[in-house]
Order: sequence, then C-alpha cells, then structure tokens
Amino acid sequence: MATLAELQDALVNADKAGDKEAARQLADAIVAMQGENDAKPASVRAGSVLNDIPRQLGLTARYAMEGLGNSAQLLTEPIRYATDRLTGSTGKTVPVGVLASRGADWLGLPKPQGANERVVGEATKLVAGSGGIMGLAGAPVKLGARTFSTGIAPNMFSSNPLQQVSSAAGAGLAGGASKEAGGSDAGQAVATLVGGVVGGKAPDIAGGAAALAKRLFNAGMTQQQLDVKIGEVLRQTGVDYSQVPERVKQSLRLEMAGALDANKALNPAAVSRLLAFQEAGVTPTRGMISQNPVQITNEQNLAKIGANSADEGLSGLALIQNQNNARLIGNLNTLGADRGNANRAGEVVTSSVLGRQAGLRGAETAAWDAAKTSPGYRQPISAHPLSDINAALGEQGMMPFMNPAISKYMEAFQNGQPFTPQDYRNLMSMLSRESAKGGNEGAAASLASRILRQADLRPAGFVNSGNSPVTPSMAATIRGADNAAADSISAVNRAREATNAAYTYEESSPLVRSILSDARTSDPARIAKSYIIGGTAREAEDVIRQVGPQNIGPIKDAVLNHLKEKAINKASDEVGKFSQSAFNKALRDIGDEKLALLFSQEELRALRVNGRVAALMQVQPVGSAVNNSNSGSLLLGRGIDWLNKVPVVGPMTGPALKNIQISYGNNQAQRIAPGLLADQEAIPAWQKLMAPGAAIGGLLAAP
Repeated sequence: MATLAELQDALVNADKAGDKEAARQLADAIVAMQGENDAKPASVRAGSVLNDIPRQLGLTARYAMEGLGNSAQLLTEPIRYATDRLTGSTGKTVPVGVLASRGADWLGLPKPQGANERVVGEATKLVAGSGGIMGLAGAPVKLGARTFSTGIAPNMFSSNPLQQVSSAAGAGLAGGASKEAGGSDAGQAVATLVGGVVGGKAPDIAGGAAALAKRLFNAGMTQQQLDVKIGEVLRQTGVDYSQVPERVKQSLRLEMAGALDANKALNPAAVSRLLAFQEAGVTPTRGMISQNPVQITNEQNLAKIGANSADEGLSGLALIQNQNNARLIGNLNTLGADRGNANRAGEVVTSSVLGRQAGLRGAETAAWDAAKTSPGYRQPISAHPLSDINAALGEQGMMPFMNPAISKYMEAFQNGQPFTPQDYRNLMSMLSRESAKGGNEGAAASLASRILRQADLRPAGFVNSGNSPVTPSMAATIRGADNAAADSISAVNRAREATNAAYTYEESSPLVRSILSDARTSDPARIAKSYIIGGTAREAEDVIRQVGPQNIGPIKDAVLNHLKEKAINKASDEVGKFSQSAFNKALRDIGDEKLALLFSQEELRALRVNGRVAALMQVQPVGSAVNNSNSGSLLLGRGIDWLNKVPVVGPMTGPALKNIQISYGNNQAQRIAPGLLADQEAIPAWQKLMAPGAAIGGLLAAP
C-alpha cells in the first residue's frame, strides 16, 4: 500500500503531466488517507509519531553527511578535475557529495519521502554545510611553532553565525520549495537567493520583535525602576547616582525614560555627560552629548549659518549657544563670583592680622606697666644672655650685620653697668625695630631677640660663705631684698611672656610677616594676589587660620571672581564669552588641595561640572571640521537672505532651505536621545551570507 508521501509525489507528477483524472483520483486518495489518520485515536497517532523518531534522526544524519560533503566540493572539485585530467581518469571519479550520499546508503540511513521531507532536507543540508564552513574558517591550525587560521577569509565566513545559519535555512527552504513546484533552474536560483536574504534577516526581525515586546512590557516603568537602571549605567563611569540632587534626577528620568523603556543599549559616557549638563542647567545638543565629530561639525557650522542670516527663524542653535554661555557665567555668580573682590578679601586678612597683633601688643604693654611699679624693676638682673647673643652671632657669621648702636648698648652692660628689667625692655624694643627691616640686619636682630626671650634673667643673689656674722637686722634686710627681687622678677617674667607671645605671632608665618612689614608687600591687594589667589595650599591654610571660619566668605568670593575673570577675560557679564580652556586652566592653577580647603564638596562639584560642560560645549574633537573662519557660513547665511528677495525663485526655494535648517536644528541637534545610545556595529548584509553562499556553491558543484 502506498504511503501518504508517495501519493503526494504521484499527485505532483500527475499535475506536471496534465493528467487531470489521475490527479483527481490521487487527491481523493490523499484526503481519504488523511481522514483515516485523523480518525485514529490520539494514543495511536502519538505512537506513530514516536515510532517515526528513529527515521527522522536517520534523515538528519543523512542531511548532515550530504551537506558537509557538498560544501567540501568547493575545495575538492578543482583538485578532482585537475587530477582527472592529469591521470586520464575523467568520468571515473565521483564528487565528495556523491560519496557522502553513497556512504549514507551504505549505513542504511533513510531517504526523504515526499515533497515536505525533500524541502526540509535541502534546508538542512545547507545549514550543515554552512556550519562546516564556519567551523573550518574559525578553527586554528598549528604548523610547527606557529598557529594559523584556516580559510581564505576566516572573519568573513565565521562571523555572525546566527544570521548565516538562518540564511542557509531560508535559502534551502525557498530553493527546495521552488524545485518541488517545478521551477526552472533560474527560478530555483532566484528563490534560493531571496530565501537566503530573508532568512538572514530573520534574527534581526526576531530581535526587533523581542525588543518591542520588552518595551511594551516595560512601558510605564516606575520611578524606582528608572533610578535603578540609570544608576547601573552611571556606575560604569564612576558616578554615584545616590549623590545626585533630586532636581537633576527628575530631568534625567524625563530624558532617558524612552531609551530605557525600549531597553536600548546606552553609552555610559554619554549618559554621564547628560548628567553634567543637567547639573549645570545648560541645554545640550546631540553633538555635545555624543561628542561625535561629524555631528559637532554640522551643529557648529549650522549655528554660524543661522547667525549670519537676518531671518530670526534660522537662529535657533546660535541662541542656544548664547543662552548656555550666559548660564555658565551665572553659575559662578550663584556661587558668589559677582560678590568677589580681591582687595576686599586682602583687607579682611590684613585687618585680622593687625587686630591680633594689636591685642598681643596691648597685653604686653599692660604687663610691662605692671612690672614697672614693682620695687625691683630697676634692680640688676643677669646680663649673661648678652654674652650668649654675641656667641651665637659669631658662630653663625652674623656679627657684622648687627646694628652697631645695639652692639654698643649691650657692650655697656657686659662691662659692668647694671642690667635691669627696664634695660631689657629697651633692648627688646630696639631689636624689634631692627627685625622689621628684614635682610641680614633683621635676621641678626631676630636671633638676638629670640635668645633674650628664652634666657634665664634671674640675678645670682647673695652668697654667704659662712665666715661673716649675720645679725638679725641684716637677715631681715636680706630677706626683704630677696622678696622684692622675687616679686619684681615674677612681674618681669610675665611681661617677658607677653612679649614672647607677641614676637612669636609676628614671626609665625610669611603671611603675618608680610602684613606687619613696612614694605609694599603689606598692601591688601598684594596680599590677596600673593596668598589668596596665587598662594599654596599651606598658605591658604594660614589665611583661613588668620581670618577664622566665620570670615572665610570674602576669601571664597575673591577666588570665584578670579575664576570668572579668567573665563571671560575680565569682560562684563553681559558681553563676556566663557572660555572653557581659560577657566579650566585657572582651576588647575589653584589646585585641588587648595580648592578643597575653601569650598564644600557640593561647591567643588558645581565648579568642576561647570568646567566640564564648558569643555563639552566648545571642544572640537579630532575629525571635526568646524568652519571657524566663518566665511562660508557668512556667505550661505547672506545667500539665503538674498534668495528670499528674488522674485518667483526666492519664494519657491527660500522656504525649502529654511525648512532644512529648522528640521535639522530642532529635530536633530536638539533631539539628544539618539546621542545617548551606544554605537552599534553595522554588519554588511553580504557578510551574513558568506557561509550559506559557499554552501550553495558546493551544492551546485555536484554534477
């Protein structure tokens, strides 16, 4: 009894032969057999399917052998042809594909029955052949100590395996179906080609459908879900999303919701740039976000064209640039740049230092006034420290620099004249005035002053050898003198401590010494330039220490004003052009360490974001071709104006040119979402068909 597949084959042959009666009878028989199969119990039909599994596995094995054999003919057929000609064996050898079919027969593998199995067989052969070619192309071969890759173009044949396999299946199904339908050789070839192209597109279509389904599934993402996805992207650039202000998060959610809903691949660097623009309150364009040199070129040149035209409708991008420039300046003013004044900041520092010095000197004067009223103020004290001064000056080679008048004053006490607290006070005053002069003379006086402040000035006192009698009255006199001397020495010591405190402060740092000197460096404006704007981090610490945290505001404002002046070249806010290079250089010159002493983390971030956004706005990366001369933009902008005035032609062409700018400027440059997407590698369609094409070629190589 004929099988269903045999009846179907007979029907096809009857149709081809034009035997309508036979075709009708065969069709009736097929319908009857299908009805009998449908009438069988489900368990019987299921059993039939299970019983057919070994046959299907055998068919699959046959298709694999024949497909690999046919594909191998791309290499073996030229060799077989050449050897047959050389050996005179033409017609006696057979292709590898034929050998593969004979091998399948020898193994007893089943043959396809019916049109369906033959069509599926053609597709499976091509898939197997494509897989073999891709595997061979990507397999490394080791020859000696070196490893080579097989195949003429390994990357072409082994890349995009999913598309290549899909293309092979499509080509086989289409070609097989055309053959079964009685198509000509040319028709089969065309069907195979079309099937391969459509099959190669199948993964892309499936991927698009999956993305659409995912987008529909993700539609209406919650705020929390959006934040999680945005945080994941920003984490790749080292940004902690949790630290981003809420107002900025809201803007990010609005800009990125569409791309995230569609589950598109985002460029983390571009998202980080968008975050910076949102924080700075600046309007970005697609080129600023993507940093694509071609996009930047188009936007910059287009802005110039619009700016050179009298038509206000063409100035969209130019106005955005102007508004962004004003925003960058305004951001600095918000931090305090518009309040900053270097001279005022210098006055805050100098007045603080002078005030502290006045307080210390006032305490010193009060202490010495108290010492003067003590009975022993004019009693002799030890003059030995004067010898220590001379010894120290001699050791350090500074004796020639000591003021002769001071040396002569000290010499009198070393030669026997009593040295009293009053004399000590006079000598310290002389040394103080000399120290303020600076230079070697000032250094010598400072050394002498330091030795005096640290010296023990107590008198030697009375010495009794024990041989002289001491009467009660004499003892009382001695005790009185000792008490008076002790009280006076205590008062003098307190005064000396006050003096030491004043001198220690006055010599505590270069900043204090500069302010207290009589030189031109003590001017508040120069103090600001040297220690606030141009000072080191350590000098900035000294400035903060002198003014106190409560008075640091004018210092910060002066630094901000300096940054703004550098950025806009001291122009007014109304006409200033913000220079990212000048601003960022000024930031670097001040230094991170010093900036961290003056500003909070939030303020520092705002400054750095301002500099980064300015750079993203103005940078012209390698590959861009911005017309900085403005000549071409001027001609084109004026040309549009002129064209609009030409009768007939102007009204016809002018609006078209204007619409090009408007659509480009508003619909592309200002649509930043595409700039957030990661670049996708474009795969040429022909590359997806390399392995299937080779497999088809192998199939056609069979005689």
